[in-house]
Amino acid sequence: MKPSDDINLTEQLFTRVKKVQETSAISNSSPLEPQDETEDFIDGSAVRSWYRLLRRPSWAWQGADPVEVEQTLARIAMGKGERSHPDLLDTIKGYVPGNWVFEWSQQASGHFKEGRALAEAGQRPEAINALLKAVRYYSIASYPHLKHDELADQAQLLGNLAYREAGRLFDVPLKEIQVPFRGKHIQGYLHLPTIDKPVPLVMVSGGIDSLQLDYLNFYRKYLAPNGIGMLSLDMPGIGYAEHWPLVQDTSRLHQAVLHYLAEVAWVDHQRIAMVGFRFAGNVAARLAFIEPFKLRTVVCIGAGVNQCFADPSLFAKCPRMMRDSLANRLGANAADWEQIRTKSQVFSLKKQGLMSTRTSVPILSIGHKRDFICPEQDVRALAACSRNGKAVVFDKQPLREVYDKALHETVTWLKQHLCT
Repeated sequence: MKPSDDINLTEQLFTRVKKVQETSAISNSSPLEPQDETEDFIDGSAVRSWYRLLRRPSWAWQGADPVEVEQTLARIAMGKGERSHPDLLDTIKGYVPGNWVFEWSQQASGHFKEGRALAEAGQRPEAINALLKAVRYYSIASYPHLKHDELADQAQLLGNLAYREAGRLFDVPLKEIQVPFRGKHIQGYLHLPTIDKPVPLVMVSGGIDSLQLDYLNFYRKYLAPNGIGMLSLDMPGIGYAEHWPLVQDTSRLHQAVLHYLAEVAWVDHQRIAMVGFRFAGNVAARLAFIEPFKLRTVVCIGAGVNQCFADPSLFAKCPRMMRDSLANRLGANAADWEQIRTKSQVFSLKKQGLMSTRTSVPILSIGHKRDFICPEQDVRALAACSRNGKAVVFDKQPLREVYDKALHETVTWLKQHLCT
């Protein structure tokens, strides 16, 4: 494609979806309730007057420019359009100035065009950086990536397009795998430090409001320098895996991929691990119990594995966006929160009977003392359920510092179990 094609493609995509539901109305029909005081999370914060969690630390870690982030948020806050909820700044209806998807997509589009122009000029490193900035902002535009959010779907499409274009410029070009599963395919992005020999591999997934596009920096900064490959995968109900709802067997897609990897020549299938952030930590832990002979180790970061599902007082702390995201993956309406709470109890690995056993797979369990999704008790209990497991609990530190320390712990653990 030529740079001008991006303009045409963007216009064609978004002009076809002018009359659509605004994100905050897609999975929640209830009126807006008074918001609680601001509460920080390990990977973001609930800010009064915003529907979405403004995850500045994680966006910066993933490659967003903090200055551009603040400029974009300011344009959204000053938008004059009609809002689904007048008290929430990021709920302007339609693909218009001030709308969340519009503003972030505009930010992304400039980097996309720049990246293509740099690629045509043969400036490969600069082109990669610009294209990956576009990926980052298209992903934020789509956030929290709700199924049936048509504007967000278009941003996802462009984000994946930019990701593939950047991937073609990598030293080892990006590869994609398609794993057959129940009449469809599970799609994953495979990053390899070399194709000269089979390499140890880490499967990586995130929470119920993240895409597989969000973890490239984890690979580039932590895995690739240590000769470890990465396969990023979406969670059920999200992105390329939106065809499959979230059910009690949270790990069924990842389990199918794990079995398929034995057929991938670039991967040393005797040295495979999984790193799961947030809800994907539930998947990683589950795999550690049911696939002990196929996994060398797993790392669970801020994983929801028991108390947040079993304790109503913790479940009630979920902000509106998190409620909507969970309901969306379940194919339900977040307005009926009590029903969602009841349905979600099945995700407790303790209620499933798994955490009352002990797996031979070493589990590194990482969490934060102030995180209601993964309380300290769960962090330590999960590590204790595995042979040679380890728990790491952070306390009051800047969130950016927590990310760095958690990932250093993670890569040290992965090197110990995959590279020796």
